[in-house]
Amino acid sequence: MFRTRAIDQMSMNPSSSTECRRCGICCEKGGPAFHVEDRMLIDSGLIPAKHLYTLRKGELVNDSIRGCLLPLESEMIKIKGRNRAWTCVFFDKSGPACRIYEHRPLECRILKCWDTRDIEALYSQNRLMREDLLSGIPALWSLIEDHDLRCSHVTVRNLLDSKSGGADAKKTIQEILEYDRSIRILVVEKAGVESNLLDFIFGRPLSEAIHGRY
Repeated sequence: MFRTRAIDQMSMNPSSSTECRRCGICCEKGGPAFHVEDRMLIDSGLIPAKHLYTLRKGELVNDSIRGCLLPLESEMIKIKGRNRAWTCVFFDKSGPACRIYEHRPLECRILKCWDTRDIEALYSQNRLMREDLLSGIPALWSLIEDHDLRCSHVTVRNLLDSKSGGADAKKTIQEILEYDRSIRILVVEKAGVESNLLDFIFGRPLSEAIHGRY
């Protein structure tokens, strides 16, 4: 379920507050995912795309609701963590405060650590997709679609799980990883895309997503 140690402690303590204390514990557990209601925040630049990353369809992620690793049924756009760690990049621990509090995404607005029913109901509904944001740039969107096809998480996971793939499976995985690496270099060097946008445009590098399995 969508739980943290703080949530468990509050549920055992009936005198705990039922108002947000802005302690930042939820922010330290990772940035929120975006839903269609949040599109204006990105379109307007209130939340810059350089602070986003994409978890692609089929990628193994920790499902906060079910409490286990599961492949994503659809992609998810999230706010990056600071220094590639979990803590949301917009969380200022010295406050503690959220630097985008007045423009925070829907998940942040409805999350109550003392009652997780609203966030559980919303969790997989109406997720914002890269297609919603980038399909109006035909050349870039074509590259994204080709990358999703050639670097499919489902394909890679099947190759990794194959009991009989042997050298052929290993060679195919190497080719996929090389394409994933090279397309990122290409769009930076040839198209002038800023490198801090790559995790949003193409998702996390495959080498990171399958780390420890290959």
